[in-house]
Amino acid sequence: YTDGAGKQWYQRRVRGSPKVLKMKIVISFLLALTGAYCVVVKSLLDTTYSDGAGKIVTLSDLSGKYIGLYFSASWCPDCRQYTPELVKVYNKIHEDKNWQIIWVTEDHNEPDSDNYFKEMPWIRLSWSEKATRGKSM
Repeated sequence: YTDGAGKQWYQRRVRGSPKVLKMKIVISFLLALTGAYCVVVKSLLDTTYSDGAGKIVTLSDLSGKYIGLYFSASWCPDCRQYTPELVKVYNKIHEDKNWQIIWVTEDHNEPDSDNYFKEMPWIRLSWSEKATRGKSM
């Protein structure tokens, strides 16, 4: 699009459409499946994570699971729309399909990150690891 009307059409029809959201979910799964066995990914993932209750999760705890990396931020409107859809899919399949998502925040401060993570049922890279490992992912 090159004009304001085209941009508005795109924002209403394409970016927020259910088909686009489903495609983003499918792409997330495909990326995770493709990279799940990569040595470079394993070295990046070899750290500790936490769940919503503060329980520590290690890479060995995730052994045998498909791992998806989810990069998002509370300030991102598309992320705010996509996250609830991903939560629905995750809740349906994470146990039966051995699936785990690791959230990597793109927020600019820890309080915003913490508040946004309350909406997510998966694990996350800690705020202290964001500047080091998060930038490498």
